[in-house]
Amino acid sequence: MAPNRLETSLYLFLLLCTVATVAIGIHMARPWGDNYAYRDASGYGVLALMLLWAVSPYAGLALGLRLLRGSRVASRVFAGGALIVAIPGLVAYVDAAFVHLDAQGGLVFVFAPLLQWAGLAALGMAGALLRLWKPDHCGGERARVHP
Repeated sequence: MAPNRLETSLYLFLLLCTVATVAIGIHMARPWGDNYAYRDASGYGVLALMLLWAVSPYAGLALGLRLLRGSRVASRVFAGGALIVAIPGLVAYVDAAFVHLDAQGGLVFVFAPLLQWAGLAALGMAGALLRLWKPDHCGGERARVHP
């Protein structure tokens, strides 16, 4: 089954969130110039691992959307929940990088994905329950109520 417009739009949004998260992470780490933390390859390795952790919820959301593609109700609920999970994470990164500058701002790259994964787990359970319920296989007609 090919993705519909909602799924395609959400995939593009998750890709945009991934690119923005990596760009903000690199901006906050400042690996250019004479930064002491990046004098050898291990500093870049740690940065790569942190960025991989930061974008992992977006990959999980895309995978969940792909797995629930067969159920129209479950995929729509998951798509709405994916926005609820993805947007606050991106807002937290922008806030830490550009609005509330603080020495501990980089901790957002540890805790935002953790909270996003918790939201993704709850969303995945809801999607699995909706898929088990299978309201899409009712023949496509509304139930008739007899007077």
